[in-house]
Amino acid sequence: MTQQLGVLLLLALLASNAIAMLFLQRTGALIHPLSRTLTLERLVTAYHVAHELSAADASRVLAVMATADAGFWIAEQSGIAPFEVRAEEQRLTQELRARLALGPQVSVDMQLERTSGGPARDQVFAAAGWAPLRLRTSIGLPNGLRLNALQHPAGAYEWSRLLAYTLPVTTVPVLLIVIFFMRRIVQPVKTLAKATERVSRGEWIAPLPLSGPQEARDLTTAFNVMQERIARHVEGRTRMLAAISHDLNTPITELRLQVELIEDGQVRDDMLESLDELRAMVRETLDFVRGDALQEPTQTVLLNEVLDDLARRYQTLEQPVTWDVRGVLPCHCRPLALKRALTNLIDNALCHAGDAVVSAWLEEGGVIALEVLDHGQGIEPSWLTQVFEPFVQVGQGAGEVSQGGGLGLGLAIARACIQAHGGELALENRPPAGLCAVIRLPAAPVPL
Repeated sequence: MTQQLGVLLLLALLASNAIAMLFLQRTGALIHPLSRTLTLERLVTAYHVAHELSAADASRVLAVMATADAGFWIAEQSGIAPFEVRAEEQRLTQELRARLALGPQVSVDMQLERTSGGPARDQVFAAAGWAPLRLRTSIGLPNGLRLNALQHPAGAYEWSRLLAYTLPVTTVPVLLIVIFFMRRIVQPVKTLAKATERVSRGEWIAPLPLSGPQEARDLTTAFNVMQERIARHVEGRTRMLAAISHDLNTPITELRLQVELIEDGQVRDDMLESLDELRAMVRETLDFVRGDALQEPTQTVLLNEVLDDLARRYQTLEQPVTWDVRGVLPCHCRPLALKRALTNLIDNALCHAGDAVVSAWLEEGGVIALEVLDHGQGIEPSWLTQVFEPFVQVGQGAGEVSQGGGLGLGLAIARACIQAHGGELALENRPPAGLCAVIRLPAAPVPL
């Protein structure tokens, strides 16, 4: 944002200079005041010489008066072709007439132009508009001859010199001041944006320091209060469910003891199975909520190491899991939480299909792609999204079994974890192989 505002400000300063140049070129005086005075004084002196001396003497004096930027001579014809007189030339003519006290019957012609031959007020953004000025003058003498002059007055605005001075003086200090204040304004916002992104991944961070203008301080204060309230809400929910779990375990234990006293039979076995399922539901529900509140530090690791650790675990258990990890996969994550999510997906594939193929690679755009594919029968397309809801299971009554046996929290936990890392988890049927869990996570810079 600071860079964009700096570029916009620089463009605004350049545009203001260009507008000032165009305005002055169109309306301002073209000749420098000192040069204008000198030019007119030379013409007055030359006219008196031509008027009061003989033609021969006047020619010699006018030749002596000639300089590198001014020349004077007497001729029978005017040195200026007829042209449309402009405002600048009218002002010069009137001032010269006033200095010489010439009447209207005396012909005075003055033409101001560029040395390139173009008009004096040519386009300032064209090369011709930067050419030096040239002033042609022709004054009628009483003897019928004409005093002609060619002078090169200094321009009022030598843009090359002016811009070389004004652009650095007006632009550099303003840019430095603006960049300083913009950094002071933008830096707290950037810090707040990074903190918000971390909180969105399930991290809890220390309260942000108050800095910058009052608006940024108010925004930071609101963020700190929001994070504190969210943390208090999650902690309160976890404590409540922990208390419920404790309160439920007590009557469940009492019921189990009473059921144990019943004679062996189908009724007793069914009741014990129901009590075990109820206890498992309470335990896994509490684990699910505790997973949200777990404050594992986030760090940048290589996903290859996490997958290697899982591979060794399943190899030790002699489970039919195949691994295909390609390239270096840096990831900014909470390793234990991510490992738990991957374990749930792999265990789900092993439970319902008997095998799993884990593949991982780095896609274009800095995205890590990870797939857990089994060779089961898949599930109905209508269940591909519903199975992520807590306690939702696909049983025999809903088609072929792909997500069954358990309480229906494994996929919910896995998706919650992946989304907390800024990624996405989806299920796809991959005929003829089976069901595929597709994970996409943002990659991180490779740790040094």
